[in-house]
Amino acid sequence: MALTPYEYALVRDSLAEARARMEPGDTRFYERLFALRPDYRKLFRDDIAGQGMKFMSTLSVVVDALTSEEVFRHDLRELAEGHAAIGITAAHYAPMGDALIDTFKEVLGPDFTTEMEDAWRSAYAHIAARMMEAGHS
Repeated sequence: MALTPYEYALVRDSLAEARARMEPGDTRFYERLFALRPDYRKLFRDDIAGQGMKFMSTLSVVVDALTSEEVFRHDLRELAEGHAAIGITAAHYAPMGDALIDTFKEVLGPDFTTEMEDAWRSAYAHIAARMMEAGHS
C-alpha cells in the first residue's frame, strides 16, 4: 500500500464526509475539471449529472483499491482500460487530480485539512500511476 494506515483513514473518512455533503449527481468535479481544461469536455458523455453519480461510486472503489489488490485487479483495471479506450492518456490525469482536490476543498471547506489534501494527493498519484500502467498494458 502506498499510504500509511493514518493517511488511508484520512482519505476514507474525508470521502465519506464529502459524500454526505453532496447530492447524488453532483457535478462540481466536472465543472472544476472543465474550467481547468475545457478541451476535456469532449471526453465525457453529455449527461454530466449521471456521470457525477458514477464518479462518486468510482471514488469509493478507488479508495477500496488502495488496500485491496483484488479490487484493483477486478474493478480498477476495467476502469483503466475503459479510460484508455476513450483516449485518456497520462497527461489527462494531473488536471483530473487537481479538479478532485479542488472539489474536496469546496465541499468540505475548512474541514479539508492540509493533512487530508496531502493524503489525497498521495492516494491519487498511486492510483493514477497504476491505472495508467493497467490501461496501457
